[in-house]
Formats: sequence, structure tokens, C-alpha cells
Amino acid sequence: MTFVYTGKGKRAAQGDDAPPEQKDCAKQACAIQWCLAKRGQKEQFCQSFIDDWKECTRRSRAAAGVETSVDGAAVETTDGLATTPVAKGKGNSK
Repeated sequence: MTFVYTGKGKRAAQGDDAPPEQKDCAKQACAIQWCLAKRGQKEQFCQSFIDDWKECTRRSRAAAGVETSVDGAAVETTDGLATTPVAKGKGNSK
């Protein structure tokens, strides 16, 4: 008899408190992951997918009134308040 992994089944849906860009741009995020897996994790070959995702997140945030920059520059929100970019760094990388 062969072992068949059944797992937990379908993953849980996104929570209601998920950011709007996470809900609206899941298809683009999955396309990036597919492309990176297919092309040996080389970002330069998947730049068009990354650009599509950035555009989707920009549109989604603008529609929700929480416009921020994906690239780190401060921009105006739809309510007139400026946002502060997050400092770029290596994070937890060693």
C-alpha cells in the first residue's frame, strides 16, 4: 500500500483585515512566484510580472485612500496627508 499525503486541504481564505493590495493583487503575486520558480529565482527575467504587481498595488492603495510608494518615495495620499517611506535596509539578513 502506498502512502498518500492528504494534508489539511484547501488553505484558509484571506482575513477581512488583510490589506487591500493583498486581496486585490493576489493573482499578480502568484504570477511572480510562478515566474521565479520557473526561471531559477532570477528577478531580471520576471521584471514584467513585478511591474504588473507594483502597478496593481498602486491602483489598489489609491482606490482605498492609503496610497504609499512601493519604491520608497513619499507620496501624497488621496486624503492629502503625506506618507513617510520605510527605511531600506538588509532587515534580518546576515
